[in-house]
Amino acid sequence: MSWLDDLRKPKTGQPSNREFFYSHDRLANQYFAVIRLTWYLEGKVCAVTESSIAIYDKDVVSEFTSILNNALKLGADASVVCIEEAQALGIYEK
Repeated sequence: MSWLDDLRKPKTGQPSNREFFYSHDRLANQYFAVIRLTWYLEGKVCAVTESSIAIYDKDVVSEFTSILNNALKLGADASVVCIEEAQALGIYEK
């Protein structure tokens, strides 16, 4: 079971079809991951944000899961490019 399973279940007032895309790939400039989030207001896109996590950050995996956890709880769609395999981060395809 993935830590994302509970987060993808819609809560009251949240969009029911959140999207999550994960790509395992190399990144330039010593990055661990790049996370792009699409935010919605009243069913329409209201913002797109992007965060990068440096590989030399002390708690890189904790930072990664914290960003995704919070975003998915709040109803954002997420797209990730990461140098780590998804399964190593507790992400499994359904």
